[in-house]
Amino acid sequence: MTTPAPAIPDAARAVILAALDDYRMNTPPTEAKPAAAAHRVVEYLASSGFTARQHGDRPRPYWDRAFPSQAAIEIRDALALHCLLVDPQQATPASQTERIIADLTSAGWLIVPDIRTRSAAA
Repeated sequence: MTTPAPAIPDAARAVILAALDDYRMNTPPTEAKPAAAAHRVVEYLASSGFTARQHGDRPRPYWDRAFPSQAAIEIRDALALHCLLVDPQQATPASQTERIIADLTSAGWLIVPDIRTRSAAA
């Protein structure tokens, strides 16, 4: 019996963490915005060969290469909620990553290798 793959593979977790770390290092705290950080996460995931889909969704057609906007909104909302719930001094890319993963998973999103890009994410 095989165990099911996690909703968010370790490689995708690492990409999310790297995106948030990069955003934090290159954006002054006074200019940091959840939407901009979410955009960075989506860029990193897509360029690393990942996409998002809901449980039971079929893979998207080859001509539709955009990261699903509803998943991007979920990432943005997770970061905004994290900003409200966590003391800014305690917020880290790791804690933000965990909030994104928890919210994506609870909303039924999977982060999966995008078979159309055939990247190293597979």
